[in-house]
This record gives sequence, structure tokens and C-alpha cells, in this order.
Amino acid sequence: MIELTPKDMVQSLIDAGYTQSQIAEATGVAQSSICRLLTGVHTDPRISTVRALEHMLRTVGESKKA
Repeated sequence: MIELTPKDMVQSLIDAGYTQSQIAEATGVAQSSICRLLTGVHTDPRISTVRALEHMLRTVGESKKA
């Protein structure tokens, strides 16, 4: 399995049509943190942030399959 970086996870969600604000609302991660991850300013996020992004990616992936 290919593991995505937090930046890649955010980019994948944006590519799927979500805005930074929508990602923030769905994950509980501040929009400013989402922006810093996306721009590469923040490269070592909390594990809770990574887990929240992973959960959203799984949810998006499952809804596409349905």
C-alpha cells in the first residue's frame, strides 16, 4: 500500500472537490493547519491530524465506490 504524506492527503481531498474549509470542518483540523500542510510549511503534524485526514480520505473513497 502506498502511504501518502499529510500534504498528499490534503491535495487528494482538494482534487476530489473539497475546499480547505470543508476539509477543516469535516476533520476538526483548523483551516490554517490545512493550509500549512498543503503549502509544505507544516511538515510534522500531530498524529490526530493525520488520523483525521486518513479517516476523511477513507470516507470519500468509500462514497465514490457506492
